[in-house]
Amino acid sequence: MNKSRQRVLARPRRSAPPVPRPAAEEVAAAYLEAVRRHVAIGADELEAQLAGRFGLAVDDDLILEAADEVSEDPYSECTLLAGDVLVHAPGLMSGAVLTHRLSAGEQAGGFLVVDTDLAGFLRVSGPTVAEEPLEVDEHDGHLVWIGDEDWFADLPAGALLAVRVTLDGAVTLDPLDADPAVPPGLLERLRDRYEAELAEPGLPVPAEALLLGVRLADRDAFGEPVPPLEDLATAAGLERRGDEFAHAEPVWAAGAEARRHARLIARLGPGGEATVALEALDLLEDPDVDAAGLRRALDLLVAPDAVEAVTEELLGPDDDPAALVAVADRLVAVAGRATRAAVARWMATVAAERDGRVLDAESHLRAACVDAPGWEFVEDRLAWYEADRGDAAAATGRWRAIGVAGDHPDLAFAARFAAGSGPEPGRNDPCRCGSGRKYKQCHLGRAATAPLPERADWLWRKSVAYLERYGRAAEETMIDCALARAGAGGDLEQAITDPLTVDVVLHEQGWFARFLRDRGPLLPDDEALLGASWTAVDRTVYEVLAVRPGEGFDLRDLRTGDTPTVTERTTSRTVPAGTRLCARVAPDGGAGHRFVGGVLEVPPGREGGLLALLEEGTGEDLLGWAAARDAPPRPLGPAGADLRECVARLQVADGAADVLDVEYTPAGDGWVRLDADDRVLAALELADDVLIVRTLTAPRMDDVLADLRVVLPEGRVLSDERSPVAPPTSDLRT
Repeated sequence: MNKSRQRVLARPRRSAPPVPRPAAEEVAAAYLEAVRRHVAIGADELEAQLAGRFGLAVDDDLILEAADEVSEDPYSECTLLAGDVLVHAPGLMSGAVLTHRLSAGEQAGGFLVVDTDLAGFLRVSGPTVAEEPLEVDEHDGHLVWIGDEDWFADLPAGALLAVRVTLDGAVTLDPLDADPAVPPGLLERLRDRYEAELAEPGLPVPAEALLLGVRLADRDAFGEPVPPLEDLATAAGLERRGDEFAHAEPVWAAGAEARRHARLIARLGPGGEATVALEALDLLEDPDVDAAGLRRALDLLVAPDAVEAVTEELLGPDDDPAALVAVADRLVAVAGRATRAAVARWMATVAAERDGRVLDAESHLRAACVDAPGWEFVEDRLAWYEADRGDAAAATGRWRAIGVAGDHPDLAFAARFAAGSGPEPGRNDPCRCGSGRKYKQCHLGRAATAPLPERADWLWRKSVAYLERYGRAAEETMIDCALARAGAGGDLEQAITDPLTVDVVLHEQGWFARFLRDRGPLLPDDEALLGASWTAVDRTVYEVLAVRPGEGFDLRDLRTGDTPTVTERTTSRTVPAGTRLCARVAPDGGAGHRFVGGVLEVPPGREGGLLALLEEGTGEDLLGWAAARDAPPRPLGPAGADLRECVARLQVADGAADVLDVEYTPAGDGWVRLDADDRVLAALELADDVLIVRTLTAPRMDDVLADLRVVLPEGRVLSDERSPVAPPTSDLRT
């Protein structure tokens, strides 16, 4: 966040004025509307206008919260530039043309990277090409527009595109025959804008701020095609990294430090814990730090959350253990004893885990529990190791000693197997572990081990525990998959815990294979072999041929015709014969089979499409399919059009009301557009010089805007927002 924005948000707040007060939503809407109307306005001037309109002080909470909402919303049409100037980005860039050289990857993938050369259009709502919507998504860390597969079919490879976007989001792409020249003074204006944006925070400048800032200083800038922003910036002495620009390495370093601080605040909160973690990181990353400095860092890291956050930062975004291994070795050497040593050992544990040395990691953990006996932070992680080893009694005792709730899944599984597995066999009876050997030759005198089929559920739980404990890389994968599972407007929290989401992360995203690689040396040999067999089992669609409630199913694979029998106690009580299930059927470690991971019921008639998706698509495609399956029925308007809450705002000239009186039907304080059967198609109202149009389908809005362009030719569209209408709550599923 730049300093100008910080000043806007951090002004002293006075006590609230006397009632009546406007609603916060009303002030926020007026804030946005004013920016749209002015296109560019100083923050102080805007706050003064709102204060006068609502009878508030300029530093009233309602006004400051409206500023917060605009500045913190990455999807807002408005943004704050250096000099405390708020701009309506689509309005400011209306009539502008930006250029971008189409890469081979973009052309093959049917997407267009927007966040650099085309960053002036980032805040356009609902972009379309030839009236077809473009999907806005991320690709390799960049914001992109995704169109049809043949979007670029007629364009030559490496085409230089002139891109224009209207206020209502209509995108046009025109290939240029030759590279355009740089207009006189443009490089100087670009560098001036860079210096202005850099001056306040001293951080790399986003591409969007450069483009909007140049356009703000000169409304004729980008009126005709010029070279792409990256080429212009290079000529102006700037380097691009991602979607940002800077002129020197210290600026990039400051940006990295600011992002790190932001990550720590996001994880640890805005209080002192993040500042303490940052101080510890600075010490640990100082190549010249001495033993006293390292001990100081350990003394700062007394909170488990801070230890975990610092450890993640040392691993870096690529999860590279090299730096953490080097630091952890030095910490262990100088730590001494007690809690300081336990912190060093915990960091050495994670370093060894990431470095593929899980047995070394276990040794560090056992030493940490000696240095700080009873400290939940290290005892819990060691219990996890004991559980993975199959030492259920040790894990159960350790977790209970530190007060882990009995219904926690890790403790629940360990406790179940700590209780043993029935009466002790005779010396010459088959061992209860399922090995086939006599008891006296196998587990006589050793802790009872349940047969492998009984431990299959525990093995799956161990893989989930690995995912939960791994850290940032696993968390990011989980969130990406959960977003796909939730779908538009879905419950993200529920999607994260959905068994299908977890299964896709483990299987399709490769985390189960990583679990076997990283934790394999700890697992009992038979469990490691069973897990390896599961990795070869792909997902397919089965027909339920017969059901034995509480016992299992007879199935038929609709892809291969195979007919496995599955042992399953829960689902078999509720699923009737004839049902189609998308699942993975894997060996259970004995002579039978079991479901592994999430099981998805397939609606009748959709088996073929799902099988094709499983053949060609990704795990996230499957989760998207499941989200669509679970979505409520889609509300439709006339002629099958999707119901959308469409609101457009147009700036109109004096006399507009007289025209509207003639062209539309007066109703209340505004007008309506009626069809031949007197049904309302659109509602219009005039607020000063802004005409607000509302419809419930996009085609109706398109018709009204086309009509208004004829009857009010001087009108200028300020915004055009189209949001899906939420359907009524229902248990129905498509």
